[in-house]
Amino acid sequence: MLFIGCPWMQHKFPQYSRNYLTLLEEMGEKITEDNVGLNFPDELYRLARKSQPERIIWFIAQVLDEVSLLLDENVTAVAWDQKKLKDFMSTLDTQLVATQSCVSKTKGNKRLHLYFKKLRNETLGKMEDKAKAWELIRKEVHRHLTKVDLLASTRL
Repeated sequence: MLFIGCPWMQHKFPQYSRNYLTLLEEMGEKITEDNVGLNFPDELYRLARKSQPERIIWFIAQVLDEVSLLLDENVTAVAWDQKKLKDFMSTLDTQLVATQSCVSKTKGNKRLHLYFKKLRNETLGKMEDKAKAWELIRKEVHRHLTKVDLLASTRL
C-alpha cells in the first residue's frame, strides 16, 4: 500500500532507515543481549499495522521523535563513536522532519510515550552503571527502528 501524499515514505524512508540502523550498530560494540526488563510494546505495532496509512506514518513519526528525545540526553558515559553518533542523530532528525511533513498534526499515542518514559526511568534513572544503561537503550532503540522500518516497508 502506498501513501500517495508522501513520496518520501516510498523513496527516501527506506534509504535513511538503513543508514541510521547501520550507524546505530556500528557506533558501539556488538549490541548487548541483556534485557531492560520492560515489555516491548509489540501490541502497539500490531495496532499501528492495522491502521490507515496516515495514522501509520504518524505512529512512525512519534517513534522517531521519542527515540530522538531519548538520545538527546547527555550521552557521555558510553564509549560510542562520536562521529557515528552525530551522523546517526542527524539522519534520524532528517527522517523525523520529513516523516512529520507527510501528515497533519495529531495527538500521539500516550502508551508509546509512557513506554519511552519508563525506559528512560528504568535505565538512566535507576541504573548506577550508566554505560550499561546506554547500551540497553541502544538495543531498545535498534528494536524500535527495525520495527518502524518493517512497518513502513510492509504497510505503506
